[in-house]
Amino acid sequence: MGAFVAGALLSGQSRMNGELASISGHGLDAALWSFGSGLALLSLVVLASTRARSGFSGLRDALRHHTIQGWQCLGGVVGGLFVFCQAYAVPVAGVALFTIGVVGGQTANAIFVDRFGIGPAGRVGVSRSRVGAAVLATAGVVVAVGGRVSGTSSAVVLPVLLAVVVGALMTVQQATNGRVNVASGNPFTTAWLNFAVGTTLLLVLAVPGAVTGAFGTPSSVAAPWWAWFGGLFGIGFVAISAVAVRHLGVLQVMILMLLGQLSAAVGLDALSPATRGHITPVVVVGLVITLAAAGLAGLAASRAARRTAAAVAG
Repeated sequence: MGAFVAGALLSGQSRMNGELASISGHGLDAALWSFGSGLALLSLVVLASTRARSGFSGLRDALRHHTIQGWQCLGGVVGGLFVFCQAYAVPVAGVALFTIGVVGGQTANAIFVDRFGIGPAGRVGVSRSRVGAAVLATAGVVVAVGGRVSGTSSAVVLPVLLAVVVGALMTVQQATNGRVNVASGNPFTTAWLNFAVGTTLLLVLAVPGAVTGAFGTPSSVAAPWWAWFGGLFGIGFVAISAVAVRHLGVLQVMILMLLGQLSAAVGLDALSPATRGHITPVVVVGLVITLAAAGLAGLAASRAARRTAAAVAG
């Protein structure tokens, strides 16, 4: 359930940051606001919570004893790139094509991330069920949003390619965040580290544009009130997924997140009269296919768990 909610939060964040980018005139404005506001909120949580602060001690000990590597603490780099690509790509390619690109990268790479044991669940073998779940999940997304893609041109090629790359990197981020969460013992510590690293990256990216005058203050801040909560949604996404990946593995978390993304997208469309007509039978069929993929991934995970338990008992 947690991974499903994380996916829904990600879908909502895409809508918010895309709206901010369209109004401000620069995707980096939206990305900096999303990560900067999230970092500010998390800093208040860390200051107020003894358990969150103690998580840094646990993480420091894990680094000292080499139970976790320094590069595994840099998941925020991927988070910063994702939010920047999100703000840049959604206004150009639309949510549909952006989602297809991200999901394609996620599902293709999640199998390899699990296979090489990058996440805290350890190595998970490549089985026919897991490959089938990944293929089925991708098919579900294509069916659900494919009918909504029209009038595409070469202008969307780069945004979609970036979405594929950042989607693939997100699976590595989820895996390393899971390891950081095990070491720190607190999801808010994990989230703070992600947002601090991501905000630093985005500030570095803003320097050349600020020096040359290509990047400055937003052209407008007249955004709807709901568009300003991308940072809060990002906190929920990082914290929940960091816990979920420890127990479910990267592939299953990604598929459940995908289902959450699609369901939230349909819900958001239903709330708006301008997009209510997008909820067609084709979209419903896509959701059903994705649900089947999540069930297949869950079945594969439970079989693997039973085999592991039997091996330990034997």
